[in-house]
Amino acid sequence: MLKSEPLFLAPYEVAFVQSTLCPLGQVLKVTGAIRGLHRRKSCMPMAPDMASEEASLAVATP
Repeated sequence: MLKSEPLFLAPYEVAFVQSTLCPLGQVLKVTGAIRGLHRRKSCMPMAPDMASEEASLAVATP
């Protein structure tokens, strides 16, 4: 979960962002798009375990 929307996002890559645009208990799901198209953004319910996780590019566990 990120605190702000990433500047660069690969096509079809998904990032979850804590945003004031969404109601309480929801997060902003941002999906990267190919060149010339806008990113897709939508609010979705936050999973209970999602609040405690942090994004990391160094280590990924299944």
